[in-house]
Amino acid sequence: MIKISVYTLGFPGYRLEDVIRISAEIGYDGIDIRVREDGHIYIDASKEYRKKILELTNSYDLDIYGIYSYLGERFVSRDQNIREKALEDIKKHLDLTVDLEGIYLRIFPGTSEISDENMRLFTEMLKQACKEAEDRDIYIGIETHGELVVNGDTCNYVLNEVGSEKLKIVFDPANVYLREYNPVKELIKVKLDDVIAVQFHDIKKEGNTRKSVLLGEGDVPFDPIFDYLVEKTYQGYIVDEYEKWWHPELPDPKEGLPIELRYLKEKLKLLI
Repeated sequence: MIKISVYTLGFPGYRLEDVIRISAEIGYDGIDIRVREDGHIYIDASKEYRKKILELTNSYDLDIYGIYSYLGERFVSRDQNIREKALEDIKKHLDLTVDLEGIYLRIFPGTSEISDENMRLFTEMLKQACKEAEDRDIYIGIETHGELVVNGDTCNYVLNEVGSEKLKIVFDPANVYLREYNPVKELIKVKLDDVIAVQFHDIKKEGNTRKSVLLGEGDVPFDPIFDYLVEKTYQGYIVDEYEKWWHPELPDPKEGLPIELRYLKEKLKLLI
């Protein structure tokens, strides 16, 4: 069965404890936690705090699905010491994922520049990261963000090159659309078994600029994607990526997120 989560990027200024309560009250199945120094939790969180957050989440019958890191940029560094430090940070993020009983650790491809050397470094780092993920029985989800993993062909190349069952794709149609690809055509190229999550956030172009808007109010062609996921009985995670953190013009999450959740459930045929 499809599970719908909300990414805590939608809650700037809110304590994680309040994010958990509000997300449960709105009706999400789970949350994806933003992990960064300025995020809702970081890798320096104590074991006691991790346990407290997990117990609180469980008390609301909510699950933690994704641990959303910002790792990946250093994967293509030409400095071996920087790459080694990045691998150590991967281990710490995977341990956090284990402690919070998350399903996958999200990372970015790391660079907007595609080159043979960048791809080689990136896939070599992913092989090491996936070995750590395999040891912990955790998935790594690469988001379609940047040039190294941006369309169906690059997704498949990285999946095949790394060759780990623990490596999956976090497919973001809006990012694919902004790179001037047809999102559903690119999604169809990737086996759905290799897609652990599909993210949804909408954008509207206004001349040379774009702004973040509520789902269904922008330009991203979502309907073919919803139709495809329903037709194929997709069983992964749907992520409401409400980008309030970056786009303060969006309504407060307590106002905007109920609208978005209903939109997602309607499109995914989850409302009776």
